[in-house]
Amino acid sequence: FYDFSLTKNVVSMIIILALFAWMFISVANAYKKREGAAPKGLQGFIEPIFLFIQDEVAKPFLGHKWEKFLPFLMSLFFFILGLNLFGQIPFFGGSNVTGNLAVTMVLAIITFLVVNFNGNKHYWEHILWMPGVPAWVKIILTPVEILGVFIKPMTLMLRLFANITAGHMVVVIFIGLIFLFGKGQWGPSLGASIGSTLLTVFMMTIELLVAFIQAFVFTILTASYIGAATEEAHH
Repeated sequence: FYDFSLTKNVVSMIIILALFAWMFISVANAYKKREGAAPKGLQGFIEPIFLFIQDEVAKPFLGHKWEKFLPFLMSLFFFILGLNLFGQIPFFGGSNVTGNLAVTMVLAIITFLVVNFNGNKHYWEHILWMPGVPAWVKIILTPVEILGVFIKPMTLMLRLFANITAGHMVVVIFIGLIFLFGKGQWGPSLGASIGSTLLTVFMMTIELLVAFIQAFVFTILTASYIGAATEEAHH
């Protein structure tokens, strides 16, 4: 009744997980062997990205609790980034993992659980009770706040899915112009092929930028949600 065979997306995720596991273990071993020395090679490539997420995302949004959630944020960022970049490799399966709604939904559900299980009394109080707000206003705002708890992960899910899928759709459309204008004749097909190829290369270049941006956006929004859930009360 159920087909548990490996799909292209599942194989892509296994490859990315194995690749990144090897990469981070290698970098960790390099830090141990060359303690105090300047980073080089793969270590020099990973360190600026790691420090950027740590200093510009984790610390500003999470305050003194940044170390607790840093592994989760790093896992999200590099997993999404790796899948986005892997999907850009031509003639290598052409997987579109982050353009799969099921994958982004699972990532959003994990974020939802992390945020709400770590939410403190102050967080839940302002969702369910809202101290200092008139009772008649609470009747309106409380359902809105409760809906917001579920809408936030939904926006994470849809934003990543839509942006990655849109980029791939544009590339497919440009390639499809070859067949649309070609009509099986050599002359029109050649001109359409050149134009479509140039547009496709341009879009794939933009997609490389989008791969980093979407990984960063998902991570920074997750950090902001966790920060709001764990923020201490200020009176």
